[in-house]
Amino acid sequence: MDPSLPLMYGWVRRTREQLFEYTETLPGHVYLQNQPGLPSSSLRDIHVHVANMYLWWVGRYGLGIEPYQQELASLPASATATHAARTEAIIALEGAETLRLTDVNAVRAKFLEADALLERAFQTFDQLDQPFEVIRASGRPTMVTRRWVLMSNMMHEFHHKGQMLAFGRALGYPLPDSIETDLVLP
Repeated sequence: MDPSLPLMYGWVRRTREQLFEYTETLPGHVYLQNQPGLPSSSLRDIHVHVANMYLWWVGRYGLGIEPYQQELASLPASATATHAARTEAIIALEGAETLRLTDVNAVRAKFLEADALLERAFQTFDQLDQPFEVIRASGRPTMVTRRWVLMSNMMHEFHHKGQMLAFGRALGYPLPDSIETDLVLP
């Protein structure tokens, strides 16, 4: 494993903690407030989406750990018979779980799952730059590498962090000067 990847993820985690500190300053209803017309329609939804993408990409594609294995096993076979049906079932399970995460601490716990997967990936990923094929949720085959899986998710998290901060400002809750959410210093 390239030792810079766990180091960089440590910076991402520390930066994420500062975003959690910001979201903890918000009234609970603001964190959960839906905005019509947005795909992830609340700050909570965006936050959970980021954690789920780590679970999906690093877990499912990188480590071969299917999300929601137990829940999927309890569904009728027809509900998971095709790639499209299985993906639809996972997305429905993710949506239901997101609604159960009703505060910042619950979302923080979700990220602990992602952190555990990343630690496992850092211990087991070898051949970081060896291409392999994944079948995306859309059904489209895509060639990626394990390094790309790790890096793209870290970048994805920062993309959505910016969305969350812009969303918070639009709702009247700008980031306090005491909280820094750019990548933490080493």
